[in-house]
Amino acid sequence: MKNLVTAEWLSKHLHDENLVVVDCRFDLGNSSSGYEAYLKGHIPGAVYADLEKDLTGEVGEHGGRHPLPDQEQLQRLVEHLGIEQDSKVIAYDNQYSAMASRLWFLLGFAGHKQRAVLNGGMEAWRGEGLKVESKLPSVQESHYPISLDSSMIVSMNDVKQAQSEGRTIVDSRAPERYAGKEEPIDARAGHIPGAVNYFWRDNLTENQKWKEPLERVGEVGTGEEPIIYCGSGVTACVNILAFQESGIHAKLYPGSYSDWISYSDNRVITLS
Repeated sequence: MKNLVTAEWLSKHLHDENLVVVDCRFDLGNSSSGYEAYLKGHIPGAVYADLEKDLTGEVGEHGGRHPLPDQEQLQRLVEHLGIEQDSKVIAYDNQYSAMASRLWFLLGFAGHKQRAVLNGGMEAWRGEGLKVESKLPSVQESHYPISLDSSMIVSMNDVKQAQSEGRTIVDSRAPERYAGKEEPIDARAGHIPGAVNYFWRDNLTENQKWKEPLERVGEVGTGEEPIIYCGSGVTACVNILAFQESGIHAKLYPGSYSDWISYSDNRVITLS
């Protein structure tokens, strides 16, 4: 199936037997607001996945602020959401596809191919005048043995190897953070040496709809698999989806910049 679906498509398929809709709304500045919004009104039948409780692993000294869940946690998540091997999973949010893309990536990492992001998210659904409900769905947990696809991620050492080879490394954060002119979250400002900046939000319009393919992320060399990072491995998934839509297999550095700077001997670059 396609990586992006429209509100019109979802409304037509909403009652398909093998469809699973997941509400991923989450505000990094107010961690409870996403679930509160879900309770007030969500796409009918949608289940909820929380960025920090469900889509993030255990935080430690290294690994970044939002490390990937391990296989056991991902297994529990897939089964808790009721996802079967033949399920078509549609993720949505109201954060310019950032949280939905994180789930889209994690499901791919878990080996599930039939998944997509709702283009425009909750804003698009409401904009079409489509029904929302506050009723919590009854979910039958599944039994779906997953297998992690390690080809989708890279380690810090892989990033260093890519640096030495001159391969493309993409920083997905806002230009001000990439340049080191401001850093509202992490302890050190700047970017990983050798990285270029493709701001993840530049893939979408102001109304949270995805731009046309030629207006999305920049170009990379033919046959190259770029390494993508952001602050903590969440918004980078938007760029990974955009690259995949262009036929490019990009890889995620899961710990991203917050992992990189957790090692004191790792250099960072700032722009004057």
